[in-house]
Amino acid sequence: MVLAAGPAFAQPTEGVIVRCGASTGHAYFSKDETMNPGGSKWEEDGMRNGKIVLVKLGDEWDIQFDDSIGAYGYRSDGAQVSPIMSAGNLLTVGAFHENYVVIYNFDLANHEVAWSSNKVGTLVQKVAVYRADCGPTQN
Repeated sequence: MVLAAGPAFAQPTEGVIVRCGASTGHAYFSKDETMNPGGSKWEEDGMRNGKIVLVKLGDEWDIQFDDSIGAYGYRSDGAQVSPIMSAGNLLTVGAFHENYVVIYNFDLANHEVAWSSNKVGTLVQKVAVYRADCGPTQN
């Protein structure tokens, strides 16, 4: 597991920092005899009714979301969630698990997030990049 000791976030926010909506993007699905027997391929992908919520409580971070599987957070899944870097209104947060690494790049000034997902050892193995609109930050 990756241990990221990211920098302290410059703004004194706690609780819900930002809420984002549906994500759209593209994914590269690896060949899998059960889930993708036809071979590796690029496809449009996303979370049509998805939600992403960045939360900070004290020194602990989490990203909670709704997707096709349901509602949950990375911390409850056993992932380590850490800020990786920040500059001005840009904040990068990663979720690190033995089966996936997900990196979120939040642009708090322009209310959007671009994020990438790398999954192996899960039901669907893929590498993907997405974008979503976000609401104003909550202080």
